[in-house]
Amino acid sequence: MTSSDPRPLAEELLLLCADPVSGRLRSPTAFPTAVAGAVLAEMQLTGTITVEDRRITAFVPSGDHDELTTRVLTALERAGTGRHRTTLDHALGTLRYRSGHRRHLDRLTDQGVLTVRTPVFLGLPRRRWTAVRPDTGALIAERVAATLARTAGSGPTTPSEQRDHQLAGLIGAARLERRLYRGTAGEPTRRAVRQLAHSLPVPQAVNRAVARRRRAMSS
Repeated sequence: MTSSDPRPLAEELLLLCADPVSGRLRSPTAFPTAVAGAVLAEMQLTGTITVEDRRITAFVPSGDHDELTTRVLTALERAGTGRHRTTLDHALGTLRYRSGHRRHLDRLTDQGVLTVRTPVFLGLPRRRWTAVRPDTGALIAERVAATLARTAGSGPTTPSEQRDHQLAGLIGAARLERRLYRGTAGEPTRRAVRQLAHSLPVPQAVNRAVARRRRAMSS
C-alpha cells in the first residue's frame, strides 16, 4: 500500500507481532481486544465516529464500510442516545466478540502477506501464521519510533503522524513496547508509547478492557 492508502491499523498491529527472525506471529493473550481497539481507532481517524473522553458522541452511519465497521455503526444506531450504550467500552466489547482478530489474519493471508499452517496438537488443529517478510513488523516499529521522535515537541500535525500516534498507543495497550523497543536505546520510545496508551481515548479503553479481563481471570 502507498502512504495515501495505508494498511489498516489492525493489520499493522498484527504484523508487529511477527518474530523478526522466523516471521511467526506471537500475539499476547489479550491481543483480540487490542485489535478491536485498532478498528475503533481507524474509525476515529477516518471521521466515521467522533470520540470525546470515554464516549462516542457522533457517527456517520452511511458509506462504504467493511463488515466489522458496519456492525459497530448498526449497534450505535440501535442504541440511540442511551447513556451507556454509546461508550467506547461498549463498542469495544461489541467488536471483541465478533472474531475480528481472525478476519484480519485471513485478509493478510489472502493478500500473501502471511502464510498459515494448521498443525495438529493433542488431536486438535491449531492455525499458525507467519509473515512472508519476517522484518515487516520491525519496519513498522521503526517508522512509529521515528514519528514519535519527530513529533515529541510539536505533537502530530499530519494524518500519517496521527495514525502512528494511535498505533503507538495501541502498542502500549497491548503491552508490546518492551518486545519492540529494547534496551536503553528504546527507553524514550517505550516512555512515549506508554504515555499515549494512557492519554488517547481508544487505547485507554483497551487498557480498561484488559484490566477487567485480568481481574475476572484472577477472581
